[in-house]
Amino acid sequence: MAEATIEQASERPATPGPREARPLPARMRRPPAALLHGGYLLAAGLWPLVDLRSFKKVTGPKLERWLTKGVGACLANIGAALGAAGARGKVARELRILGMSTAVSFAAMDLWYAGARRRISRVYLLNGLAQLGFAGLWGVAEWLETRDAHRVPEAAFA
Repeated sequence: MAEATIEQASERPATPGPREARPLPARMRRPPAALLHGGYLLAAGLWPLVDLRSFKKVTGPKLERWLTKGVGACLANIGAALGAAGARGKVARELRILGMSTAVSFAAMDLWYAGARRRISRVYLLNGLAQLGFAGLWGVAEWLETRDAHRVPEAAFA
């Protein structure tokens, strides 16, 4: 019996099959909501810790230095956790809830106290709008995760 060998080079490049054409699994993607919001919160949280004087020049006077620094430290911690999860490419549902609730909470506080009540500096309106944008990103991230979870699994030996 003679063996047939195929040593001819194909003239067309091989097109990827359905498995190769699919997007990367959610655990392999770098979630933009976690990376962006985490970086923003980390920077915003570290600012009063590093240079409280410039922070107060931009945001207005603060009665309690320790409270400003304490809130900054909490924000930096949340930002570091979100950013690390985003860099790793695997953001657990609990961290998505933390990111979304943090964004909505700060947006509500900023828009209420800087906008409607005018109790704090108007510069906080910018932060409130940014937080609304991050909340939207977290909503899209949750939708994508849910959509990917409902996909029909591929056959192992197709």
